[in-house]
Amino acid sequence: CESPSEHGRRITAALKESLNIISSESTAVEETKPYLIEHEQKLRNQLSELKKTVQMVDDSIRNWINKSEENQKLESQGRYRAHLLGKISVLLDMNPSIKSSTIDMAVLREEIEALERKVDREARKVLLDRAHRKISEYASKGISELPTVTPCIDIEVEFYSRPPDIVVFEKGSNVVLRLSDLGSDQNYLAIHIALSFALQRYFKDTKAPVPGFLVFDQISRPYYPTHGEDETLFSTISEDEDVLAMRRHVDYLFKETEAQKDLQVLLIEHAYFADDPRYVKATRERWNRASGEALIPTDWPER
Repeated sequence: CESPSEHGRRITAALKESLNIISSESTAVEETKPYLIEHEQKLRNQLSELKKTVQMVDDSIRNWINKSEENQKLESQGRYRAHLLGKISVLLDMNPSIKSSTIDMAVLREEIEALERKVDREARKVLLDRAHRKISEYASKGISELPTVTPCIDIEVEFYSRPPDIVVFEKGSNVVLRLSDLGSDQNYLAIHIALSFALQRYFKDTKAPVPGFLVFDQISRPYYPTHGEDETLFSTISEDEDVLAMRRHVDYLFKETEAQKDLQVLLIEHAYFADDPRYVKATRERWNRASGEALIPTDWPER
């Protein structure tokens, strides 16, 4: 029979042994914990990679399905096209009077590009700005060759089509002058003539469908009234400022008409330069009191 003290010692020894075992196992767990964490992270990474792979496979399957549907549509359209071409071929064979024509794809592409440029707002704005610059440049050069008075001495002309407007700048200055600021028939006439020829020059450059034809009526109006209506006046009177200015206008008309091929200019004018062979040769009709002829025939019935 075991005494109580021995029994207690044995129990104590057993407890100590159990505690030692638990302590050693706890220590082992703590030592292996980092490895377990690292292993768990690896497993998570592998799981993430597997998910990505599955997603890629799903995307590939969806793409394949979409392509299959597209191929089916294309195949159906191809069959329809072949069927339609067959019908057209049979129709042409049955009707010899119908002549087939070869379509030039390059021409069609050019037409498509031209139509796209017409509807492209940005492109249209760029082309319009370019047109304004070119016309203004031509007009500024032209007016420098025509007679003008202050404030249109040594100026630049700016033309705008939207809204229609003409602005004059004195060179070397930022002063803006409108037509209402020019205050002289001579200046108005010079701008009118310079701008008319500038527009025609730009239309020719761009091959625009605009007739190459200008009509001027009585450009001598700012000068002629001071001398009366003698048709030979400009060849007999002294060369004052008005006559010299008128001669500059005539020289400009002849020069620009010669420079711009396919341009015709019709001048309706009282003044007659009998000493200018160009003017005499270019005159087609003489309507005056001596000839008895007129723009409106005298034998037309009166109201």
